[in-house]
Amino acid sequence: MGVERERKFLLKSLPDLSKAKSKEITQKYLSSEPELRVRKIGEDYIITKKGPGTHTRTEEEMEISLELFLFLEGDRPPMRIKKIRYYLPLEEGRLAEIDIYKEEYDGFYSVEVEFENEEDMKAFEPPKWFGMEVTERRDITNYQMAKNGIPQDLKEIVKNYNL
Repeated sequence: MGVERERKFLLKSLPDLSKAKSKEITQKYLSSEPELRVRKIGEDYIITKKGPGTHTRTEEEMEISLELFLFLEGDRPPMRIKKIRYYLPLEEGRLAEIDIYKEEYDGFYSVEVEFENEEDMKAFEPPKWFGMEVTERRDITNYQMAKNGIPQDLKEIVKNYNL
């Protein structure tokens, strides 16, 4: 079982992504406790189980088949997020994962940075193009967005960003 350490921010302005690698992501949420999701990332299919928490949480992943990915959706409408993720290198070997959301979340952007340890996570100084930090907000996780949509106060904040 791995441990995920990350900080999440809204995106204040869009950096140059012309040379960044990207992948389309579709993720469907199956349960909340534990958080269980299936993902299509590019041509890969993955099931993920995440433990409770915000910036630090346990995470287990395994590859699955397309058939299992489709089967797990079941007959109910999916709690789903679609986005394009751009991978942009930062200083000190870190990687910014920039998510540009699609469909009903069109116009919403976020960026996450993962860390090896708590000290690096706390010491991280975000670049100027990062916006408001939302790491501790449980209502802005992808699971909560798939379930409830984007919180109204964040819709107002992102209107003022330069995107």
